[in-house]
Amino acid sequence: MTYTGCRPLTENETERILNGCQGRYRARDVALIVTGIYTGYRLQELLSIRVGQVWAGKEVAHEVQVTKGYMKGKKRGRTMPLHQKVRDALHSLIQSTQMWHPLYRDWPLFRSQNRPKALSTRQGFDIIVNAAKTAGLDTKRLGSHSLRKTFAARLWKSELIHRDMSLMAHALGHSNFSNTLRYLEFANELEAAILA
Repeated sequence: MTYTGCRPLTENETERILNGCQGRYRARDVALIVTGIYTGYRLQELLSIRVGQVWAGKEVAHEVQVTKGYMKGKKRGRTMPLHQKVRDALHSLIQSTQMWHPLYRDWPLFRSQNRPKALSTRQGFDIIVNAAKTAGLDTKRLGSHSLRKTFAARLWKSELIHRDMSLMAHALGHSNFSNTLRYLEFANELEAAILA
């Protein structure tokens, strides 16, 4: 089967991309990538998150909700628990940029420089691809949706989901399985079983 669109990242590629995040905005870039990989939110959904949604005044929240106005289809919002790796990355970002101050509560979490303006989706895409290039990875079929596909690949083989299509669709926020099937590029064993 020939797949198109973005591909998921392997664990090794994920580590290399995170190490490829460098410079003044390293904490922001790492937090963006880690949050995408562990929540499965689309880039536009990630960029809608405000500081006050994840910072409870003293620590990073245990979950984050993206409201329906920012979700694809705009039919319903979605709340995702925050993995400890996400919480650690967000804590580093918030501390390094002093966003812990109440003044920043309504500011975008993933800001463009030091202004109260969110990164554009193009800037988010560039962050991912440039980190991959710095890490020496092939950037063919790599992009912002690679984070979401990495989330899907990790969950598909988890003990909870264990290749259950309905649970997978729910985790991705899909209303039907046809959308979910596009994320299962990593389930090549299906094709092998059919051809055997």
